[in-house]
Amino acid sequence: MKIKKQTVYLALILGLGLVFRLWGINFGLPYLFHQDEPIVVNHAIAYGSGDLNPHFFVIPPLTSYILFIIYVAYYLILMLFGCIKGQEAFAVSFFKDPTPFYLIGRFFVGVLPSVASVYLTYRLGLKFFSKKAAYYAAFAMAFSFLNILNAHYIYTDNFLVMFMLCTYLTLANLMDNPNLSKYIFSGMFIGISIAIKYNAAPLIASLFIAHLLSRERRDAGTLFSYKLWMGLSCAILTFIICNPFSLFDARFFLSSLGGKIRHSYIGWSHHVRYSLFEGFGVFATLLGVIGLCLGLKKRPKKIIFMVSFPALFYLHLVYVSQPFPRYVLVLIPFLCLGLGFLFFDYLCVKFKKLKPAIILLSISIFIASGLKAIKADRLFSSLDTRVESRQWMIKNIPGQSRIALDHTFFRPQIGQTTQQLRAKEKIIGNEPALKSLKSRKLRWQIMASQDNHSYEIYYLDDEPAEGFLSAWPTIGCKLEELKKSNIEYVVFNNMTDSPVVDKLQREIAALYRPVATFDPYYTNRGLQAPYDTVETTCLSVLSKELFSRKQSGPYVIIYKIK
Repeated sequence: MKIKKQTVYLALILGLGLVFRLWGINFGLPYLFHQDEPIVVNHAIAYGSGDLNPHFFVIPPLTSYILFIIYVAYYLILMLFGCIKGQEAFAVSFFKDPTPFYLIGRFFVGVLPSVASVYLTYRLGLKFFSKKAAYYAAFAMAFSFLNILNAHYIYTDNFLVMFMLCTYLTLANLMDNPNLSKYIFSGMFIGISIAIKYNAAPLIASLFIAHLLSRERRDAGTLFSYKLWMGLSCAILTFIICNPFSLFDARFFLSSLGGKIRHSYIGWSHHVRYSLFEGFGVFATLLGVIGLCLGLKKRPKKIIFMVSFPALFYLHLVYVSQPFPRYVLVLIPFLCLGLGFLFFDYLCVKFKKLKPAIILLSISIFIASGLKAIKADRLFSSLDTRVESRQWMIKNIPGQSRIALDHTFFRPQIGQTTQQLRAKEKIIGNEPALKSLKSRKLRWQIMASQDNHSYEIYYLDDEPAEGFLSAWPTIGCKLEELKKSNIEYVVFNNMTDSPVVDKLQREIAALYRPVATFDPYYTNRGLQAPYDTVETTCLSVLSKELFSRKQSGPYVIIYKIK
């Protein structure tokens, strides 16, 4: 059977996209260097206790539910082949070495939906533009630096992009053939998208616009169509099915929506200048917008429908969002489609003699994105300073030594003693609803602990108090108190922005010389703040920050004060 050239082109695009997303997928493991990944993974593991209430609605639980189902399948496979004995042994294995759990999560929650989004962008391009424009849109998605970067992480955004594109495909079919099944499927995908991340809600407006622009004039011109409201009802019902405790624990769910989701006015330019210019490229962003504007003149109905969601979504980014670049991921497929139209349905048609030059230009605007992706993947594969400093400490600092750390995350990956873990039992009662679950988690941590590689760890805090299990016990930021508590070593990093901790560091630096430093930059920057002070969750999108590094992680400095 002869394989079509188009199939080969698409397979090549998807294959290259897959390689960029798989390279470095094991970054940090068995340690955890993405602050948000444990939110999803720990909830997925916790559902194994039988309590499916996430007790946390700041982000919807659907992603963690999906991951839980994948972990159940992984558990059954291990049981089938006799690799593990019982649920408790499975849980303890997670705390001993979470590597397989995170690799599974990064593949199914990060890589797979990101590559699927490349294909779905191609499919959406076929609905609106030529086949060549659709191929190019898929190429642009495959080489989008921001999409490649976030495909390495276990978080909600990759699923959001994928299900948003599924929604748009069903809505595009609805515009061509507005029968009841199209409304039902559109509503289902809208409900799933919102259950992945609440800010997908503007997709409801896209449903109304697709309905009003559909070809069936008798029904399309009215907002009282039963099919439209069936679709909306399906969206609500699907959301409740995917997030059942939004109904069963409605009071807590509503309070989370009203008061615990961080939001603020970001401004009109931040996500363009920072998130899109750095994550997708200056020329790619500007030309993508130009392509959509030109498309509006040529195919007004289709483009009005296409840009309805990204336009409303950007308004949300401006007024009630956060500054992190991952928030623009859902905008990138539309920019890719705009680029496809601009280069292959407009410029190549209007300037046929310049077609080779236009194609060369279309490819060249993603050279910078490709280079950034290669640099990021190399950093993902590098030895993180938090691991490098851990190795030094195990070799040079005796176990059980008393150490004060200035951060729970940007620190050497050393563990607490079993005695300290047992002492945490007294603060579990602060959250009665989670007491049973936290007790089990603490017991599994104790069973997995290794005292020969552990230290008596305290966390520097402006106002020492009992807090989260992971950040306890705390100690005051005064040198006299550290000495009184027999602290032997103090560790600082350049990611901490506490003025009290900074003052303590300067005081210690005036009295003691560091015993070790770990610098991830090519030039010695010391404890200066990183170039990128926005995206500190894992790797930066800022070119200056990315290319100034030889390895991942914070600048770490260790002092011996006793």
